[in-house]
Amino acid sequence: MRHIVKEIKTKFSNHDDFFVEEELVQESAIYLIGFNTLVDLTKSKLYIQQMAASSTSLKALLTNLSDQINVDTEQLIKAVLEGKLIIVSKDGEENAVIDPIAPNLSSSIEEPKNESPIQASMDAFGEDISINVGMIRKRLCTERLCHVSYQVGELEKRKLSMLYIEGRVPNSIIEKVNQQLHQIKSDIETIDDLNKQFGRRRFSPVSHLFTSELPIQAIHSLKKNRVVIFLDACPFALIFPNLLSDMIISINDRNFPFILSFMIRIFRVIGVVATLLLPALYVSLVSVNPEVFRTDLALFVAKSREGIPLSAFLETIAMVVIVDLILEAIVRLPKSVGPTITMVGGIILGQAMVEAKLVSNLLVIVITAVVIASSAVIGVQNSLYIRLLKYPILILASLFGILGVCTGFTFTIIYLASLTSNDIPYTTFRIEQKGETK
Repeated sequence: MRHIVKEIKTKFSNHDDFFVEEELVQESAIYLIGFNTLVDLTKSKLYIQQMAASSTSLKALLTNLSDQINVDTEQLIKAVLEGKLIIVSKDGEENAVIDPIAPNLSSSIEEPKNESPIQASMDAFGEDISINVGMIRKRLCTERLCHVSYQVGELEKRKLSMLYIEGRVPNSIIEKVNQQLHQIKSDIETIDDLNKQFGRRRFSPVSHLFTSELPIQAIHSLKKNRVVIFLDACPFALIFPNLLSDMIISINDRNFPFILSFMIRIFRVIGVVATLLLPALYVSLVSVNPEVFRTDLALFVAKSREGIPLSAFLETIAMVVIVDLILEAIVRLPKSVGPTITMVGGIILGQAMVEAKLVSNLLVIVITAVVIASSAVIGVQNSLYIRLLKYPILILASLFGILGVCTGFTFTIIYLASLTSNDIPYTTFRIEQKGETK
């Protein structure tokens, strides 16, 4: 038992929130052991000192504090992972597991504002980095969960934490990410400032980091061999690397039977494709390749555009830009009036444009379908960049018709497939576990 403290310290050497503090009680030195994200050490030490004042000896103190006395090392390690405070005498002959005064992991926890989990936990990350790490530790009780902390920035020092599961994430990823985080010299004011540290993607709308405010999503990503990063005063888990599958697959899907979750994911794929292609298809079929339509359908489309002075391309661009402005206004306006004003404004504006013969009824239907489809994908940032990628395809469709649509869609796929984060392809669906071969 004399080397029990040394053994526990070795076990948790990769955990920066792990502490071993020496304290003097009853004229005897003791060690206090635990995680500072799960134990309020200051208040717990005060409680122990108060109990010591009414105890005659160290053994009496341990008896008063706990009914788990002199347990083996394995039980002590398990207790640390469960958020308990361990007391070990300096000679290692006596130990106890006590329930500490824990930091409040729920006072600043609110419902998610950017994600809507279904049949799942409704708590979300906050701005306190210690609380965020504690929320992960509370749910994932394993000594393999490693925590590395950093101080980054030049003028403004900010705390940054990296979490990963030892034995899951390949060592090459851990070493590269650790090196990139240590090399940060400039101030990190935004998520994009941190994103640039993982490699610049010139003119690329796709981030290296996937953001989530749900603890269950962060834990799922850890189990899928990825790294989770927390930035102080940032209420999100930053998951590295960001993969294409993140906009299609969510951990919440597993709350449904397999056939339902599969159907939901298929709908999300349809949403991505529809967002990219529907405006371009409208322009190509109406202005460049009308011969694709059957005669009666071609006459219907021509009648719907009767009296409209703008070309199909100009009216589509105008509607797409206006809709994107409305969606941006919803985000920027106060929540009490934003959705109402933009909804009424959108309906009135759309109706007025149709009655004024500036756009066709068919185009209004297409644009409405695009708005709904772009909202089906997971993650606000993913929705934004998919909406951006539809513009190059739309321009090619106005020039080359159906050929331009196919070419633009093909180049979009090639572009996404060319993106990598620390040599991990953006389009991969699985990161090899440590020790596996590709």
